[in-house]
Amino acid sequence: MADGNFITLHEKLNELLAQNSMEDFDESELELNSVSSLHAKADALCAAHGGDPSNLPSETLAQLHPKLDQLLEGNDVATDSENPDTLASVEAKLDAVRAARGGKDA
Repeated sequence: MADGNFITLHEKLNELLAQNSMEDFDESELELNSVSSLHAKADALCAAHGGDPSNLPSETLAQLHPKLDQLLEGNDVATDSENPDTLASVEAKLDAVRAARGGKDA
């Protein structure tokens, strides 16, 4: 069972995937309580927006931020992550992405 914080992040990523007509994203092979699972979904979102996440590292929470920044481009949203290697900082950035895209409860 995935940790509650990871569940929340995956719910937010799933919402963004659905907004991009990617409801069929297959997470069955992902360990949902891992950083790599968050990167897999962020990579799919970046690719859907014309980005190329393949050249970005995918090992830490802090390395998610450049991917999430790609999703914020053109939305005139500034975010500041003092502690980028925390689940809270990733959640804050995801909330900014969701708000910029009109997501619910962002």
